[in-house]
Amino acid sequence: MGRSRRPPRQRRLRRVAARGCGAPAVTLTVGTALVVLAVMILGEIWRVAAPGAVRDAPLAQATGIAAAVSTAWPASGDPPVGLTGLLGPASLAAGAVLTVALARRSTAGLGPDLARAVGTVLVAGVLARVTGPDGSTLLEGTARPGSRSGLVALLLLSVAVATVAVPVAGRSVLRARAERVSVLAALADDLGRHGLLALATASTAAVMALSMHVLGPVALVLFLVPLGVLQTAVSRQRTIRAAQRQTLFALARLTDQAGLTARGHAYRVATLAVPVAREVGVPDPDLADVEAVALLHDVGQVGLRRPVPGGATVEVSPRDQRRIAGTGAAILARTAQLSRVAAAVADVGLPHHRAVARGDVLPAARVVRVVSAYDDLVQGATGPDEPVEALSRLLRSTPHEYDPEVVEALVRHLVRRGRLTSSAADRLTRVG
Repeated sequence: MGRSRRPPRQRRLRRVAARGCGAPAVTLTVGTALVVLAVMILGEIWRVAAPGAVRDAPLAQATGIAAAVSTAWPASGDPPVGLTGLLGPASLAAGAVLTVALARRSTAGLGPDLARAVGTVLVAGVLARVTGPDGSTLLEGTARPGSRSGLVALLLLSVAVATVAVPVAGRSVLRARAERVSVLAALADDLGRHGLLALATASTAAVMALSMHVLGPVALVLFLVPLGVLQTAVSRQRTIRAAQRQTLFALARLTDQAGLTARGHAYRVATLAVPVAREVGVPDPDLADVEAVALLHDVGQVGLRRPVPGGATVEVSPRDQRRIAGTGAAILARTAQLSRVAAAVADVGLPHHRAVARGDVLPAARVVRVVSAYDDLVQGATGPDEPVEALSRLLRSTPHEYDPEVVEALVRHLVRRGRLTSSAADRLTRVG
């Protein structure tokens, strides 16, 4: 008689059992589910405020990943490896978000929060249930990794990293479209802001998933403590940074309130200088200094006996430009926090040919000098083509007064933002 043929699923389970590394995954019991729900509710309540109106929930995210890659309910087969087993973890994630929303009596941000919580569980759970080359899934391997414990741990970490990276990448794409910047630049910026906490979340989730089969729900509490401590430190650091940034904006408004500069000039220069600096090639960690220099470059006008008409420093003599920049740098040098940008503020008043002769002028100063002059000229223009008129005047003074590389970057950015047509940019470039 011919050899009996077993169904593919039975053959796969037999091979896994023979290797001793495919014990059934843990079914999500009522007790475990209650602990998971309680921890996720705590994580949704205690979030981390981040720049850009983003609020991360590392504790809830780590718990959702651990539950998705180590438990299943309802149990579909033996071991429970089917996608229907994600119903339990996904329901708990949605329940935690809805519970917090009901307790706060607010539905603000409910849609994005639900998408993040349920999406985390689904992405992690689907990746953990993909069948590998040996016929087993990661969900099965977490139950009893055996001799493959190192490989299983690395795969779990990879799944967790991929899961926490999805919302970060999604936000980067949306921000890149809204701000009309490159996706890679937005992604690099977001990874710099959220990368370390996201990596800690992923590693904690992987450790919890491996430990739940041994310790049970206690693993959720035990291994979330270090992540909670890190979250506290990150929250405090971000609060300090936000307060420092608010101080910069308050100082920048001093000249506005005193009538020394055009209203909103410093803010407009800062908003434009950062993407132009990125276009020039300034590293993302240095963009904060570019913003600070842009906000504070006109502080020195408080020392003028006779205010500049309209605050437009582009219209005053080079000597007065250097005096304004030097006065502002002297003021900033007296503070420990702002002294780091004092030298760059002083160099904003330096024309490009002198900056080249010195050879040590920071890119922040060269960028802010160009963008500030552009904003002054745009505000003073009266024709229908303000950007073209302002750029024409800039180009006529380039490279003597302004860095041609920065001016070109400004033109490219204005084209990308739709403030300048490509044909107008080509004409300006040819004339320049």
